[in-house]
Amino acid sequence: MSVGELLLRKMLRMSGGTLIWTVLPLVPFVVAEQLRPVGARPAWRDYLSNLTISLSTSVLMVPFGLAAGLLAQQLRAHLPWAPFELSFDTIARVPVAGPALQVLAMVAVPLFLHDLWFYWAHRLSHAVPFLWEFHKLHHSDAHMNCSTFARDQFIQAIWTAFFPILTLGLLVDLDLRQAGRAALYSNMFFVPWSMFCHSAIRVSLPGLDRLLVTPQVHRLHHSAEPAHQNTNFADVLPLFDRLFGTYRAPRPGEFPATGLGGGPGPGTAWVAQWGAFGDLIRRRRRRCTP
Repeated sequence: MSVGELLLRKMLRMSGGTLIWTVLPLVPFVVAEQLRPVGARPAWRDYLSNLTISLSTSVLMVPFGLAAGLLAQQLRAHLPWAPFELSFDTIARVPVAGPALQVLAMVAVPLFLHDLWFYWAHRLSHAVPFLWEFHKLHHSDAHMNCSTFARDQFIQAIWTAFFPILTLGLLVDLDLRQAGRAALYSNMFFVPWSMFCHSAIRVSLPGLDRLLVTPQVHRLHHSAEPAHQNTNFADVLPLFDRLFGTYRAPRPGEFPATGLGGGPGPGTAWVAQWGAFGDLIRRRRRRCTP
């Protein structure tokens, strides 16, 4: 099979995966946002815009995903250390509770490792101007809703997705069967939860705020108010914000406006994906102009 055929098959599979993992799980959150919204109800064009951006990002990421996998294979052969062998099968041998504990581990371990790496990748995306140019698309949604979770420019998505996969693959040796199951189980929790914590549902969960990132906690991260900037970077576990001093608990009834100001953000997937490059060029020219 040629590289072109492989890319085409991956793109078609990615498009189908986007439908299964993105569109269908959104339905209950969309209904909840329409029944109990924070402020004005999200419009259908808000959902459609984010889904279009998400689909274009999925397609543009395919070649980089293949490259990351090939690079990992090449690098592993030249490592001066042996990757740590991890197996979930030993957990399954525990009497009675083994299978349930195995599934729990396949959810908890990937989520913990993901969030630890994501916290720092996300924090750097705000601190480094070059990375911010690609990340700001995610924050430009003035009407944040459950579909905002997928509103990522493709370079930003590569930075937060494939690099941790590549680096963890050099440190941990997990066979493909178990890696696939762990990815499936963890995503079954992570994707709906990410939709929920980005949602515009007026819900307060003060008892859960310290254990998991809730809609109120994450809304502070997306807040347009300067006082909320550089807080709540974690994706799932506030533990990392607490450890590194960036956690901010929401006050009762606190649901600030979101976005960056200056309008609703890019109107088309083309501008969303390529506008950041134009902004970088213009900023470079301004710095070079005497």
